[in-house]
Amino acid sequence: MKLLIIEDEQDLLNLMLRYLKREGYVCESANTFNEGYKKINNYEYDCAVIDLNLPGGDGLKLVNILREDNTEAGIVIISARDTVDDRISGLEIGADDYLTKPFNLSELNARIKAVLRRKTNQFSQELAYGDLVINLDERKVIASGTELKLTKKEYNILLYLARNKNRVVTKDSIAEHLWGDYMDDAISYDFIYAHVKNLRKKLADNNCGDFLKTVYGIGYKFQTH
Repeated sequence: MKLLIIEDEQDLLNLMLRYLKREGYVCESANTFNEGYKKINNYEYDCAVIDLNLPGGDGLKLVNILREDNTEAGIVIISARDTVDDRISGLEIGADDYLTKPFNLSELNARIKAVLRRKTNQFSQELAYGDLVINLDERKVIASGTELKLTKKEYNILLYLARNKNRVVTKDSIAEHLWGDYMDDAISYDFIYAHVKNLRKKLADNNCGDFLKTVYGIGYKFQTH
């Protein structure tokens, strides 16, 4: 899952980034209103964590912009503003949750997970497709009853394709999802090809269905029918 964290307190931002990356999220960040505005206009995210007091503007405007674009992204406000009116204002313009500072990082993670479950209509912690089961909380993949040993990138690709089942996902989209602002780190799409090839082999070795289809010249599809 891909997160955008907009927070101007650098120490807090670094703590959140380290913690959430360890939890398996792909994270991007912004320190100012203008940086956040550029990110939400140029990229898609599964969830945005937005502080309200930002250099250059009010985070509530970013929440409003996200909702006006009809984005399906979850939105969690984090703020030192703790009045009832502040919380109501944030929720009424489209935020999914409101967490006041200071907060525990594990609580922030739990709030993000709850928002993502509501947004994707996945109240179960598992995605199941025949002999293939993806456990979201434990980041485990079970194929025909056997747990697969996947790398972080392999897991993220499989989950991303599964969440977009029966839709063609371009290589550009996969690269952006995995590397975000650091797409150049991918060097070439050969890395994506290698990860998908390894995934196919691990699924096949466990007699699991051939879910991963190549759409030549475009990308891949997680096909369930």
